[in-house]
Amino acid sequence: KVAESAAPARPAYESYQLKVTPVQKKNVYRAGEKIQFRITLADKTGKPVAGQKIGYAVSSGDGKLQKNIITKTDGNPLFCEASLDAPGWIQVRATLLDENGKPLLKRKRAILSGAGAMVEPDKIRAGCDEPADFRKFWDDQKAALAKIPVRAEKTAVPLTGRQADRFQCYDVKVDCVNNVPVSGYLTMPLNARPKSLPAVVSYHGAGVRSASRIFRNNAIFFDVNAHGILNGQKREYYNKLNNNELRSYYYRNKNDREKFYFRDMYLRVLRALDYVKTLPEWDGKNLIVLGSSQGGAQSIVAASLDPQVSLCLTGVPAMSDHSGNLLGRQSGWPRLFAAKNGKPVDVKTAEVSKYYDNVNFAKYIKAPVYMTVGMIDNTCVPTSVYAVFNNLPAATEKHMTIFATEGHVGKNPAGYKALNRILRSKAGK
Repeated sequence: KVAESAAPARPAYESYQLKVTPVQKKNVYRAGEKIQFRITLADKTGKPVAGQKIGYAVSSGDGKLQKNIITKTDGNPLFCEASLDAPGWIQVRATLLDENGKPLLKRKRAILSGAGAMVEPDKIRAGCDEPADFRKFWDDQKAALAKIPVRAEKTAVPLTGRQADRFQCYDVKVDCVNNVPVSGYLTMPLNARPKSLPAVVSYHGAGVRSASRIFRNNAIFFDVNAHGILNGQKREYYNKLNNNELRSYYYRNKNDREKFYFRDMYLRVLRALDYVKTLPEWDGKNLIVLGSSQGGAQSIVAASLDPQVSLCLTGVPAMSDHSGNLLGRQSGWPRLFAAKNGKPVDVKTAEVSKYYDNVNFAKYIKAPVYMTVGMIDNTCVPTSVYAVFNNLPAATEKHMTIFATEGHVGKNPAGYKALNRILRSKAGK
């Protein structure tokens, strides 16, 4: 009988805890003020590690490096400083390295940590002006949508366990433009009375996936997939779409205002709201939208174009400050066009992008907005998020949650606290 060989021991570095944290207990600084970061490395017991090579880079919001340092730990924290002379964003990223200076991997991924801070973020301005016909363009799109009746096909989804005793669920398709429906899962408590429930509509980040079945007490919940596709299919279905029909959808017809992919997506955003407002259980007052990244952009559009939206949760919103690169900043996802010497390389796309930029939608939002930003987010960069936040009307209630040591996060704790207050107020009614 041959003894089974023991699994090889994992390298010690895989259990190391690498952390970058701001030294000061604040996230916002003045221009020219020194910003300090602390870098620590400990083993799994919390004991400081000495003799490990690490690299750390300090970069500004334009993507340019200020410092790029490789060193060895001596058991004490490392400290680095940075500053900016103008409004913007600074970040530090640290990575564990081998003796040759190459990143050490854990599950095929580099072991890294980071933190960042903002410099005078209230002074960050949008990279583009609002087109003179921005509102007319979207009013025309809404008028075209209104010609299509709000007709829905509902298929009951069987539930099991405790959910079956408390909720009902439907796979819903609602007629929309160009024969692509709104497609999502609708849930609500069983036996809800007419006009008794707030409605929550949630939108998806980038990618190709099914809607989700989300159950919340005291609420209608409509989770909408981004593309009007089938829900609840096997992974192969979504992978095939992602690799074929919907490959790089976010660039499709980006130089044509009427045909850009997001035009129809945004009309599905509005049609989802149209639909939940027809439900007899809706209380007629609370119409809440939420999402992160691409979903955060859709939430902003919903709150901008539908005045009945009463609360907007938008995490690390994509489609923000497309023209930020014209001012020397990074633009937010999906970075529709390049810039050279402060001019767009693709002039037509740059013009179209203004009609699909959160900085312009934000100006028309009246509902309270709960926004988030990650200080090491290189997808929806912090300057792009603040360009939107600063364009919200002065009279609009607005809140920003800063995650100093996180990147492209989906959580929105302050926003969900506000949402839960509304749902709790409906308990027992």
